[in-house]
Amino acid sequence: MSMVRDHRKQEPVSAAANFTAHKHRILVLQGGGALGAYQAGVYEGLDAAGFAPKWVAGVSIGAINSALIAGNPPKRRIERLREFWTRVSAQSPVVLPAGMDLMRPWMNRMSAASAMVFGIPGFYQPRPVPPYLALEGSMAALSFYDTEPLRATLDELVDFDLVNDGAIRLSLGAVNVRTGESVYFDSKADTITASHVMASGALPPGFPPVEIDGEYYWDGGIFSNTPLQYVLHDPSLDALIVQVDLFSSKGELPQNLDQVQERAKDLQYQSKLLVSHARIRELEALRSALAHVVAKLPRAMQSDPEVQKLTAVSRRGPLSLVHLINRHDTKSSDFKDFEFSRATVEDLWQAGHDDVRMALMHPERAKVTDFGNDVRAYEL
Repeated sequence: MSMVRDHRKQEPVSAAANFTAHKHRILVLQGGGALGAYQAGVYEGLDAAGFAPKWVAGVSIGAINSALIAGNPPKRRIERLREFWTRVSAQSPVVLPAGMDLMRPWMNRMSAASAMVFGIPGFYQPRPVPPYLALEGSMAALSFYDTEPLRATLDELVDFDLVNDGAIRLSLGAVNVRTGESVYFDSKADTITASHVMASGALPPGFPPVEIDGEYYWDGGIFSNTPLQYVLHDPSLDALIVQVDLFSSKGELPQNLDQVQERAKDLQYQSKLLVSHARIRELEALRSALAHVVAKLPRAMQSDPEVQKLTAVSRRGPLSLVHLINRHDTKSSDFKDFEFSRATVEDLWQAGHDDVRMALMHPERAKVTDFGNDVRAYEL
C-alpha cells in the first residue's frame, strides 16, 4: 500500500512495489458481529489495489470473513463475501432514500429487535424452547440461539478443501471453555471445517459452545478480540500486515445511557493496540540488546548450537503493520454489533472501501510509529 514507505529511502513507493517488499502479506480481522461488513469493504479495496494475502487470521465475524476469503479462489472472494452479507441482511432489506436520515435510528432499532426475536437468515435462529426450560447440560440449555444455519451457509460458500490445500494460511481464534486457554485453529497444522469457524464466533450466552475433538470452544473475542499477537509470534516474520479493527479505542465522552453502553462495548472489544505497541517496542529493544551481546562473543563460539539459536532470535525481517479502524457511525448505538439491516451493511461495506481508497490517496495522513529493527506501524 502506498502509505507504507520504503525502509531504506524513506520516501513513498508505489502500491505494487510495496506489496512485494515483504515475503508475506497478512490480513488480520477483528471480531464485531454486524460491523464485519466494514472488513468486507476493506478487502474489496485492498483487492483492487493489488493486495493478495497469503495468510488470513480472524476472530468471530473476522473468522467468517477470513474463511470466505481463504476458502475461495481470488476471482470469487468478493462475490462470496457479497453473498454472505446480502444473506444475513435479508430480514431487513429496506434502504431509506436520501433525505430520510431522521428515520434511520428507529429503523436500526427495529432491525436489531428483529435479530433478537427472529434471528438472522443463514446465521442463527431462536431455539423453540428457552434455555431456562431446556434439559440441564444439553446444548439447548447453554444458549438462546441455534447456529446450525451458519454451518449450512459456510459449507455452501466456503470450499474447505481449498482452505486445507494450503494456498492461503487460515488461522481462527477461539477460547477453550473448560481450560480458559486461547486457542488458534490453523490450517498449517489443523484440518479446518465449518465447526472451527463456528467455534471462533460462538459468543455466549447467545450462541452455544462448539465441540471439536472432545473439547468445547467459545468466541475467541472473550479472550482477545484481535489475532495480532498470534500472527507476531514468529520473531523472524518478514511481512506486511493489514489489521482491520471494528471497535475504536478512541471516542467522545458519552452524553446518554445508550452512548455509555456503546462506549463500554468499544473499550471491551477494542484491539488494545497500545498494549500491542508496548509489547512490540519491548521485544525489539531486547532483540537489539541480544544482537549486541552475540556480536561480542568470540568467533569460536559462533558455531555453538545454543549461540546459533540466540543469533536467529536476534534477527528480525522487515515488518510493516498497517492499521485500519472502523469509526463509521451506523446510528445503531450499543446494538451496532447485532444490527444487520441492509442499509447498515451497505454503509459499512462502502465505508471500508472508502477508507482504503483515502489511505492510498493520502499516505501522509498515516501516524507512523517506528519500533526499531525495521519494524513500523502505520495507523490510519
